[in-house]
Amino acid sequence: MNIIKKIMSGATALTLACGLTLTASAELKAGDSKAYKGTGYLAKYEVVSVKDGKSTVKVTLKNTSKKTINHWAVGFDRSFLGIIEDVKYGRLFTPGEKYNNVIRDCGTNGTVAPNQCVSFSFTMLDWENCSELPERIRVYSDINKSNTVEELNNAAKMCYYAVIIDVMTYGRDLGYTDYECFGNGALANSNSKGGMKTGFNYKYKAYGDNVINMIASQYARGDISVYVGRREFDKGHDFFVQVRDNKTGKVGQYPRPTDGTAEWGTFDLDAPLQADFSESQLDIAASEAYGCVVDYLCDLVSEGHDYQSVLEKCNFQAISDKGLKIDMKASLSECDKLINDELKYNYEGISVYVSEITYDDGFKFSVQTKDPATGKTGQYSDQESIKCYG
Repeated sequence: MNIIKKIMSGATALTLACGLTLTASAELKAGDSKAYKGTGYLAKYEVVSVKDGKSTVKVTLKNTSKKTINHWAVGFDRSFLGIIEDVKYGRLFTPGEKYNNVIRDCGTNGTVAPNQCVSFSFTMLDWENCSELPERIRVYSDINKSNTVEELNNAAKMCYYAVIIDVMTYGRDLGYTDYECFGNGALANSNSKGGMKTGFNYKYKAYGDNVINMIASQYARGDISVYVGRREFDKGHDFFVQVRDNKTGKVGQYPRPTDGTAEWGTFDLDAPLQADFSESQLDIAASEAYGCVVDYLCDLVSEGHDYQSVLEKCNFQAISDKGLKIDMKASLSECDKLINDELKYNYEGISVYVSEITYDDGFKFSVQTKDPATGKTGQYSDQESIKCYG
C-alpha cells in the first residue's frame, strides 16, 4: 500500500508542478494519458490528437532529483508506436522502423534543474489507430550513470545480436560475406584497438558503428566504450562484443558473459562467468540442450538407423543420473559434445540432465538444467513427439 501511495503522490506532484491532468481510457484517443515514475524523474505521456491516420503525442518530464540534468533521452518500445514522422523540441535518435524509438533533447533544452519540467511532442503514422499507451518508457539522463555487471553483459548481448541481424544482413545486401564487415569499414571504430565511445551525443558515419551506438546507448549508461572483435575456432569463425564502463573498469562480454573482469579487447575464456543464473536463463539453456538432442537423434535416423538402434545409442553422459556438467575445456563426444559446445560460452558450470528417451510414433524426452551454486533449475519439453526422417 505504501508503494502505491508513493506512486500516486508522485503522479500528483507532476500534475501540480507542470499543470497536467491524468486520464486514461480503453481506446486510444485525444486526451488519453499515462504517468510514469523512475529514478530521478516523473513523466507523462499524453495523446494530443488522433486524426487521418496520424497521432500526436506530448511527453513531459520532471526532474525529481537534487541534481541538474544536462542531457536527457526518452525511449519507447517499438511495439506501442507507429513510425515517427516529426519531432518538436527534441531529436529522433533511432529510426523507428527497426529499433525502439528514442528521442533526445534538441540541444537547447537538455538542461533541466531540480523540480523543473521539459516537454517535447511528436507525430507518428498510425493508420489503423492500433498504438497503445506504452506500459513503460525509459528515461535516460546523466543523473544515473551506474551500470551493474549484468547490465553490461546484457548491453553486449544486445549489440551482438544487432551485428548479426542488421550489420551482417546489410552487408549481404551489398554483396559481401558476413565476416567482411570487419574489413570493409562497417565497424571501423568499434573494431579499433581502444573500442568506440557510445552515447546519445555521439554519431558515427560507418553503418555498423552507428547501429552499435544506437543499441549500446539504450542499455548502458555514462562513460561507455564498446569493442566488437573477431574470434576463430575449429569449425569456422564468429565475433564477440565487449561493453566497458570506463568509470569502474568493469567489462561486460557476449558470448560468455563474465563477472566483469574480462580482459578488454580479447575474447576472455578465463574470467569467471557471471554468477547466479536466473530460472528463465536456465529454461533457455534447457531448450537449447533439447535442440541438440533432437539434432543428434535425427542425424542418426538420417544415417540409416531405425528407432530401436537409435535408442540403444542413447547412453551418453547427459542421460545418466550424474548428468553432464558444462565445461569450456571438456573433451567430449557424440551428443554430450553437441550439448557442451552449444552451452559452454554462456552456461559454463551448470549441469544438464536428459530424461529417458522413449519412442511411440516419435521420440519423446525432456531436459532439465541446474545451477549447482544456487540450486535453481530450468526445464524444457515438447508436447509433440519428435519425428525424424531418413
